[in-house]
Amino acid sequence: MESRRPPDFATVADASTRSAFLGGRPEVVQWLTPGTKLFKWTKSITNPRGISPWWQFLESKRLATGAHVPGIRELQTYAGRLGVHDRDYNRSRLAVTEQWNKMSEAVAIELLQGKWGYVGKASGQRKDETDSGVYFIGGEYQVWIPGLAQTDIRRISIAPYLAPNSPLGAR
Repeated sequence: MESRRPPDFATVADASTRSAFLGGRPEVVQWLTPGTKLFKWTKSITNPRGISPWWQFLESKRLATGAHVPGIRELQTYAGRLGVHDRDYNRSRLAVTEQWNKMSEAVAIELLQGKWGYVGKASGQRKDETDSGVYFIGGEYQVWIPGLAQTDIRRISIAPYLAPNSPLGAR
């Protein structure tokens, strides 16, 4: 079991991670209990350092601050109102350049072990790393969970969490 005191964000997060959050830091640090369900648009959940640390809550949550964090169904609704693909909505609101992540499929996981999650809104980022004139807006909630390992998670089906009669991204 991990410590019940969260590691200080300023000491565990590098400059790139800090700049991914509005204001350079998450809104809350929250203990994510076993059974917490998360999702992301990705090409692969693994990277050279293990499991990707960047996620969103699969189901909506209320933070200790009182802020509402939407789950995938609400995000689908927002994308639908704009008439855009779910992936494109998430790309702009999480400010993810194509160089970072192709976002080719939606993947869901469940935590098997509790972990500290750093939750906050994504800051704006360049749309393309080579173009300093166009930015994604950011502003959607993201969860950063450093140190995730394969033994901490299990993949689950995302289908039961999607909006009824709305195949993922079908627009």
